[in-house]
Amino acid sequence: MNNISLNTSDLTSDSMTLLLQFSLWPIRIICPLLIILCPVANWICISTFQSRIYHRSSSKWYFIFIAIFDTIYVLITAPLIFLITFEIYILNWNIILCKLIVFLNYLSCQISAGLLACLSIDRLIATTCLYLYRYNCTTNISKYVCILVILILSLINSHYLIGYTIDQNGYCSARYYKWYENIYSHLNIVYLLSYSIIPFTIITICNVFIVISVYQNKANMKRKYLLKKPILSLNNQNDQTIINSSPYCLPTTLDRKEDTIMNNNNKFQQASNQNKRQVFVTMNENETVNKLIDADNECRTERYNRFSQNLLLDGEELVSPIETPPKRQNSSISAVFRKRSSTSTTYSQKMCVQVQITLSLLAISISFIFCTLPNCISTIMIQTYNQNEQVRKFWQAMNYFSIVPLLITHSVNLIFYYLSSHMFRTRVKENYFKKTRLTSHFSLRSLFKS
Repeated sequence: MNNISLNTSDLTSDSMTLLLQFSLWPIRIICPLLIILCPVANWICISTFQSRIYHRSSSKWYFIFIAIFDTIYVLITAPLIFLITFEIYILNWNIILCKLIVFLNYLSCQISAGLLACLSIDRLIATTCLYLYRYNCTTNISKYVCILVILILSLINSHYLIGYTIDQNGYCSARYYKWYENIYSHLNIVYLLSYSIIPFTIITICNVFIVISVYQNKANMKRKYLLKKPILSLNNQNDQTIINSSPYCLPTTLDRKEDTIMNNNNKFQQASNQNKRQVFVTMNENETVNKLIDADNECRTERYNRFSQNLLLDGEELVSPIETPPKRQNSSISAVFRKRSSTSTTYSQKMCVQVQITLSLLAISISFIFCTLPNCISTIMIQTYNQNEQVRKFWQAMNYFSIVPLLITHSVNLIFYYLSSHMFRTRVKENYFKKTRLTSHFSLRSLFKS
């Protein structure tokens, strides 16, 4: 029986060592790729969030600082773990490397998690309390919040700069100072709280309320649009009827007045001719009669001119109330309609920007939770089963497997932004793809010219 138990223990130990060795290969393959990919992807994120379209968004500084500290975390952790798989321990080379690498490793991941939690709170305020967000969540305030989070977490993690050092055996360890060794287990609890438990709780609660509020806002906007749609259609119909009817009123009235003037002119000419025929006499017989007739004709012409002027004035007075008020009314209606349409379009654009930023947050927060949680669980299990070697090897292998998604989630936020936000996608295309096309086009043109 003792031999059987020894054989089974040997088999389990061999299987655990094989599992532990197999868990090293994903790290050896992924880490070199992420060392190249992470700085490029996060630099694209930083330059895109610094563009004009995100100029007034309070969330841009959270995204920018998250990209900066994600890059720091990957550039420190990925080479370190990659070299550990080949049993190269750079932490043991120098006391400065020991303190600085440990400090930056813990600090950068905690800052990324803390800023993501602050971003979730910012998005929750933006989607639920617009009045509070408009006056209290500005770009300057978000910048100050980011700086405050960085300073607080730097002070919390400053103990790594004091406690970690090279021990007598030449290893970078936290056991050189007895007082630090005694409190180190409690400091690990602080690390787990600041990196996993508190950010996970804040992000999860905020994301649940964000999804509910976004769904409610979308339903309210759809309801308001359906209510305003018949009113806008009636305003358009009234504008078209006024515009179509106003050009026809003026010519008809003018034509009528011109017809009356022409008829009066013809009647006056016929009457003057008849009078001339009736009182026609010879010049030699009676010159006084001709003078009287001419005087009569002059009086009649003056009366006719006055009459025609009065008709023209009456026509203008009648035309003016038809001509001028519709133009004023038309311009006022069109101005009101333009104002309503412009305000509605600007409000819809702002809401579209807020929704797309919220979708970007949801994408990276969900990936952060699902990719970081396995590493936290495996780390806790390694410390729990530290005395049992076989169980510790199993959780050590799980920890190595969990490092790969942990590094990926700090490296590929660009992909989540690109897929979740149309605004971010168009800005990246304008900044990078068009520039590459133009440069290739000019290079080909220069080659053909040469």
